[in-house]
Formats: sequence, C-alpha cells, structure tokens
Amino acid sequence: MMRPFLWDPWRMADADPRRPAVIAGADSCTFGELVTRADTLGQGLRALGVADDQVVSTDLPSGPKFFALTLAALKYGFGLLPVNDGLLDVPAGRRLIAQAGARMHVSDDPGVDVVSVPEQELHAAGRSEHPRFRAGGAGRAGYLIFVTSGTTGFPTLVRRARPWYPYKGVAVVDRYAAGPAAGPHIMSNPTFHLGTVGPALYALQAGSTVVVQQQWSPGAFVELVDRCRADSAFISADRLVELVGYQRWGRHRPGAVFHGGSSCPPWVKRAAIDMMGPILHEYYGTSAAVISEISASDWLGRPGSVGRPLPGVKVEIMADGAAQPVGAVGEIVVRPRAIDRTGESTIHTGDLGYRDESGHLYVLGRITSRQDWPAARLEHAIRSVRGVFDCVVPGTESDPPTCHIEGDVRAAERIAAEARQSAARLGFPQVTIDIRAFGSFRRTPSGKIERRSLQ
Repeated sequence: MMRPFLWDPWRMADADPRRPAVIAGADSCTFGELVTRADTLGQGLRALGVADDQVVSTDLPSGPKFFALTLAALKYGFGLLPVNDGLLDVPAGRRLIAQAGARMHVSDDPGVDVVSVPEQELHAAGRSEHPRFRAGGAGRAGYLIFVTSGTTGFPTLVRRARPWYPYKGVAVVDRYAAGPAAGPHIMSNPTFHLGTVGPALYALQAGSTVVVQQQWSPGAFVELVDRCRADSAFISADRLVELVGYQRWGRHRPGAVFHGGSSCPPWVKRAAIDMMGPILHEYYGTSAAVISEISASDWLGRPGSVGRPLPGVKVEIMADGAAQPVGAVGEIVVRPRAIDRTGESTIHTGDLGYRDESGHLYVLGRITSRQDWPAARLEHAIRSVRGVFDCVVPGTESDPPTCHIEGDVRAAERIAAEARQSAARLGFPQVTIDIRAFGSFRRTPSGKIERRSLQ
C-alpha cells in the first residue's frame, strides 16, 4: 500500500490546469479556473473587510462557486457556514446565522432576506487593488461550521476545529478512492451537511473531479457512475434503500461508495453489497467529528457495526455517569482527535450503543434522555426485520407504545408479526404497529427522519 501524500487543488492546477474540477449540470470549471476563483474570492473577502477568523455564511448551491468559496475560506483563514436556502425563510434560521457571528452572507439569490453580498460583487472586489490586500494564504487555515439536521428539534450550530497551521490540503489515502489519478466523485445528496460535503470536499482537495447529481433518482445515480466512470460516491441511507429497491447496478465498479449520517438496516446493506460488490464504506460521526469507519469486508464479519474508533479517538459507553463494560448499553460519549477538538473536550453524541470484545462500535438509536433508551432499543430491533426500511417509536410511556414503520407494504403481515416478536423479547408484550410505504416519513434534506413530526 502506498504511503499517504499531501495534495491540494493548487497542486492539481499546476499539474493539470485543464482537468475538470467541479461539474454541476451545465455549470463546470477546471482546476485552473477553480483555484483562480478561490484566490480571487479570498482576496475579495479581505478587501471587503472580513478579518482573519471571522465567519462568512452562504447559500450558494453545490457547484463551482460554492467549492471555490469553500477553498477560499480554508486557505485564507475564514470560517464558512453553508446553509440551505430554506433555512433563510424562517426567523430561527436567520438567528442561527447571527449566532455564528457571520460578518457577511454570500448569495446569488437577490431575494435572500439577510444582509448579503452577491458572489459576483465579492469576485469583483478581489480583482481590484485594495490597500488591505496581502497576497497569499493565512497563517492558520480556515474552518467550516455546520448546521445539524435537527431530527429531534430545531437545527443547531457545530463549529469544526480551526487548525493551528496554514492550509495544507489533504492526505491522499488509497482506500478513499480519490486522488490525482482517480476518477470522479459523485455527490448524490446536494445539501450543506458534513456527511455530503465532507467526502466531496476531500475528493476535490485530493485532485478528483466532483460531479453533483442535481436531480436524484436511483437510475440516474447508476447511469452517472457508469458514464463518468466514478471512483467514489456518497449516498445517504435512505437513498441506499432506494438503490437496493432499484435492483440494478451498472458495469463500472467504483473503488468506494460511502454512506453514513443515519442507520442503515442490516438487510439493506447486505443486499447493497451483494449488488454492488464489497465497495461500501461507512462513516459514523457527528457534525463535529468523524468517530469511526468500517469497510464492507469488515462489516460482513460484524453486521451492524460502524467500525472501530479512528486513531486518536476515545469512545466511552456511559450510563448513569459510569463507563460501561464490553457489551453493555449506554450513551456513546467521544473524546475526538486533537485535530477535531473545539472548546469541548468530549462530545455527547445523543446515540445509544455498545462495543464488542474487539472494540467495534454498534449504534442502536437516537436518545435525548435516559427515558428514551427503551424506545431506541425497540427501534433498533424492529429495524433489523427484513423488509423494514426505518422505524420510529416516539416513546414507550404510552400503553401500548406505537411503532411507526416504513416498510415493504406487500409484506406488512409478516413484518408486523416479527416486529411484535422483537418487542416482546424486549419486554413489550403489546405494541401498536403502524406500517407505511417507503417515503412516508418526513425527512431533512440530508435524509434523516424528522422525528418530531411523528410525536
């Protein structure tokens, strides 16, 4: 295996300036054009008075302008808060931007109801001479701020840690199937969420072309992978379910298809591996940091696991203030790698889980308090039933508790029977089963269930 090496878009532009960098429908740019625009936008931010470490927000859609602004923030030492335009339509969303301390909002939408600067104006400012302008990047790299999915309430802000060193690009690692000699990365969830932007931004910095799938369908995804001869892609768990239902895969096999962000039913993942080959690579983490990852081959040996913690990441399973032994259930609490640490030394993930004897981590479900644990365990058990795509149990205080299930309605009778058996094994002899077709649950743009809609 080759040792990792550092790479960035500026090196790619020097080596092959005409190599495609970002393709989003009819909008595209080369690496030469991408880094030129990134430098101009970084200089424009300085020219318009944005100081080192200050935050800029944006609702630019996934495409060349968005990635140029992101690279500008990283190289020139700014914080960048990407938001979906829908967040700007509600007062609470605008309060999040204010809470982040955004000095400026960059947009192409003249109707945005915040103080904003058109991307073209920012670009023009960077091209003009200004007394504050200093060539080159910042002494410390910039960072990203993400908005959580808000599955259990309204979204909140999570700041990524700002590095203590100048922008250096990324370490190109073979297993991520990206780099100067690799094929494109398909960004199939065009949203501003770490799970989607993270793999795409990594691939771009490693020298791969990023292709944005603007209109989702499983058939279009398979066709895009084939036509572009993609080497990597990201797909959310709900779209992986659709892909398995599509039951067709193309001739070209990428090196890695990443998934994460929410739990994937084990039977769905096994079916995906059978269809696509052992190329699925799963991430588990929060908007603050990646916690673990697992390859398809490792997962097949330990179905349902999200892998071992990454080097430098310390994971504890906590219950009632005490660390739990192997096999015991509790909240997953994480001390991230030094590079990912912000003001907090530990992260309470809000996930219930356990570890096995080899250190592999298993996630059972989302929790907000100790009272949620029985419901999370029940959801996990039902989600393991073949034909169940997802499950939400709002709580177990009601008698009997209600299990909302997205599943194969053609197998509703069998699913209901097996779900009741799972509930009985966990101490719930009576449950109400509500089976709906896939796609019935309201979801966030990143594909996570809006749990409050099922309360």
